[in-house]
Amino acid sequence: MVDEADPPEDSGLLLAAEECPRDDFEKYHSFAKYERAIIQRIIAHGPVLLRGGRGSGKSALLIESYLQMKRDYASSIMPVYISLRHLPLLRSVGAEYEANFCRILSLEVNKELRRVDLGTFPITKDVGALLQALEANARLLNRRIVLLFDDAAHIGRERPLEDFFDIFRTISTSRVSCKASIYPGVTKFGVRFDVFNDATVIDISRDERKEDFQEIFIEITRKRFPEIAKKVVSSRSLDLDSFGKIMGRAVTGNLRSFVFACNILQEFSAVGYPELTKCLLELSMNYFWPLLDEVAPKLGSYEVLVPPSSEVAHLIFSRCARRGVPYALIHRDVMQRMSKIFEILEYAGFISKREASRAMKSGGRGVVYSVNLCNLLEMTSGRRLTSDLASQWTEGTEEPYELRYSNNALSQIDIPSPGPEQDLAILRKPISILKKSPIYPYGLTEDKIERLEGAGLTTIRSVAEAEDSEILRINMVGKANLKRIRDVVFQAIWM
Repeated sequence: MVDEADPPEDSGLLLAAEECPRDDFEKYHSFAKYERAIIQRIIAHGPVLLRGGRGSGKSALLIESYLQMKRDYASSIMPVYISLRHLPLLRSVGAEYEANFCRILSLEVNKELRRVDLGTFPITKDVGALLQALEANARLLNRRIVLLFDDAAHIGRERPLEDFFDIFRTISTSRVSCKASIYPGVTKFGVRFDVFNDATVIDISRDERKEDFQEIFIEITRKRFPEIAKKVVSSRSLDLDSFGKIMGRAVTGNLRSFVFACNILQEFSAVGYPELTKCLLELSMNYFWPLLDEVAPKLGSYEVLVPPSSEVAHLIFSRCARRGVPYALIHRDVMQRMSKIFEILEYAGFISKREASRAMKSGGRGVVYSVNLCNLLEMTSGRRLTSDLASQWTEGTEEPYELRYSNNALSQIDIPSPGPEQDLAILRKPISILKKSPIYPYGLTEDKIERLEGAGLTTIRSVAEAEDSEILRINMVGKANLKRIRDVVFQAIWM
């Protein structure tokens, strides 16, 4: 069988750390000083929750921690990286969730033990037996076991999270350290899990107000896009420092969005403010707004909140653009009534929380959000990025735009109530929607879609539930294509 992999220019690999081959991980990833400090906190004793939006670097930090433990602490720590991108975990609760989770975790621990030639691990579906086996192996190996749970939370399903955190708390001991990545809106931790006492929560959004904010973006440009770095150095209007600052700020510190921006900039013969203008407008129209369409079918009962989320985003960006400020201060009453809408906007990269509480000029307190400059530029008069505007947005000290619930435009937005808990609509979508497009820039080729459909795998659910052997039986689909298909389907469901 010939395995004709999809073209390498489809940059799904570069956009998602969890799909990057471990041997290439160091080549594609860099970490700032404060991120290195987070990695040390992950390696240390005690349960940790990494909280951040889509593309904020949660997976990269967990994987780097895993690799560092294997490299520098092999004699005292046995790390296990576990991706929880498993469809049964999305579709089960209670005892069924526990059985699925324990089986998946047992298999991953067993795989890691066999990989380092340290024995085997019993496959179990019971959390009590799982804890006993983990403790027994930790004593036998004389090593602390560190479990790194990636994608523990799904934005559209909160109920199973209570089951996850119950297990998370149960298996966290002095010999077993649990770490997990979650998104900003997780609230249903369960009755047994006290988020303030049972784990250390680390918010990992990259804050443009920090002195070394631009360094990570400069380093990523040098590593992954050296031709862009050369064009910036030779530019008359830009240098690498100003490039890293404005582009990092443009995507509110989100590395996945930054990499996507660099894919656009590679097409230009030069990189200056005219090219940055085109890039930011392209991101706004063909990346950020389409993300809401991508997110919608993953939200389950919250899917009805996508249209009002779009309206709220338009309101915030238009008012910030009118005042020339890149921050919005949202009154806490608005946050209480529209918390899921702001969670959706933060997840999709439209906004990023900077302060949990700040006094408002007109009274009361609110939450400060940084808004992405791509959508802001789209609604700015003239729609042209200049050095003066870039300085205003990255160095200005103007007060943020304040949004209260009494705002007439906001009060006219209809906010429907979420329906009952339901299966994610994305599972019912045809596999053909995963064709490369603005909504799915990492999508599959027409050839692979036709081959999957010809084998009877016509929906995203059918592909997600198919065994590897079933997909590998398809003509012209080998292991490289299998991984690519799995990656794209998982991104469609979880990202």
